[in-house]
Order: sequence, then structure tokens, then C-alpha cells
Amino acid sequence: SSGINAEWPLRPGVVPVINEMGPLFSHIYKTADWHPTDHISFHSNVKKCLWPTSEKSTIKGCDSCMFQTVVVSGPPELKQTLWPDHCIQGSFGAEFHKDLKIFPNEVRVNKGMKCCVDSYSGFWDNGDTSHTPLYNMLLEKGVTDVVVCGIATDFCVGFTALDAARHGFRTVVVNEAIRGVMPDTSAGMMARCRRAGVEFVSSKSIPDIVKEKDVYDTVGRIFRVKKHFTIIDVNANQQYTPPV
Repeated sequence: SSGINAEWPLRPGVVPVINEMGPLFSHIYKTADWHPTDHISFHSNVKKCLWPTSEKSTIKGCDSCMFQTVVVSGPPELKQTLWPDHCIQGSFGAEFHKDLKIFPNEVRVNKGMKCCVDSYSGFWDNGDTSHTPLYNMLLEKGVTDVVVCGIATDFCVGFTALDAARHGFRTVVVNEAIRGVMPDTSAGMMARCRRAGVEFVSSKSIPDIVKEKDVYDTVGRIFRVKKHFTIIDVNANQQYTPPV
């Protein structure tokens, strides 16, 4: 896909923070959208009724606008935010940002490959109908603790963190290494993650966490990390620019 602004993950500085943290981790997994051209999240496809909306949807596909939320008829019947065409398989838009470092121990995990359902999480699609190999990869490595960073807070980062916690991993999100699409939805997702037991910490805490030193989160709870890896949700070069 042709990016309107291929530099947006750098504003205001997500990639440099991720690059700095990367060498601290023994296991790095970069999750990435890898969409077919007829993907259900593309406004262009819903607008031309390739994916019909449900009777429950207050907005019909032919009347929809970019970034609105509709209910697609499915199956599965799900709410769907409508995005510009992005991260199309084999395109420039599906590549990671040119300034994101490549680490020798990293693994790319593609998601969103089924045309009929979106996949914000690095673990499961939005309807919990199919999963990526990420969970089994972590089990094989004996991972107990997860550090999540990237974009976007209110979508891919948030749902990845929620699923990591749901699968029993102690989950940490790095404040300086995430950015959201909208302030209100980002705040809502962060609150939801905290209720699920996800910790939000400063990047300055990561070296101590990796060294298994005691670290306190913002509400004074203490936690220790035994094993670790980083999930980097950087779906770079997409065709929209988050304002926050």
C-alpha cells in the first residue's frame, strides 16, 4: 500500500525507544499486519459492500466513512473499525519502518491474514476464531513475562497485552514506546488493561526488570521478571497518522 506518511511511527519517537530496549531481551517477536486486498477492515471494501453490514449496524457500509465503526454480518458478526487500505501482503506498506533495527534474535509474526475477520492482537483474531503461532512459541521458550510496545495503544498494543495477560503471562507495557490513534480510546484501553493486571512502566525501568531487580509500578505494586521477551506491534508505513 502506498503510505500517505511512511514516517509516522517515528513521531514522536516510538522507534528509537524500541531500538534502545531491543538488545536487552533474549527473545523478540515483531507482530505485523499482513492483509489480503479484500480484507474486512478496509473501508474501501466495506463501502462497496464487499462485506455487508448487519441489521444491528447503525451505519450501513455504503454510507460509511473512514474510521467509523460498523457491525459486519460475518460470520462472525463483529464490530469493525474502518481503516484505509494498509499492510497489504507483499507491499511496501507491510514492511517495518526503515529505522526499526533488525535484531538477530527476532521473529516476525504475521496476523490479519484472514480476509473475513480483523486481528488486532498478536495472539488471536478479533472473534477468537483463529490464532497465530505466538502463544506456542512462547511456551516452547519457557517465557513467563512479556513486555509490549509499538502502535497503536488503543488497538494492536492493547489487545496484544490483554491476550498475553489472559494466557497467564505477566505483562508489561512501556509508556514511552506506545502511541494511540485517539486519546479517549487509548485511555479506555489502558484502563481496561490495568483491570486485567497489565502493568504500565517507564522505559527507564526496563533494564532493572530485565536484570530481575525489584521494580514498583505507578500504584506501588512490586514485581520481578524471571524470563522475558518483547512483542513489538509496529505495523509500519500504514496509510493513516495517529494524532497522539
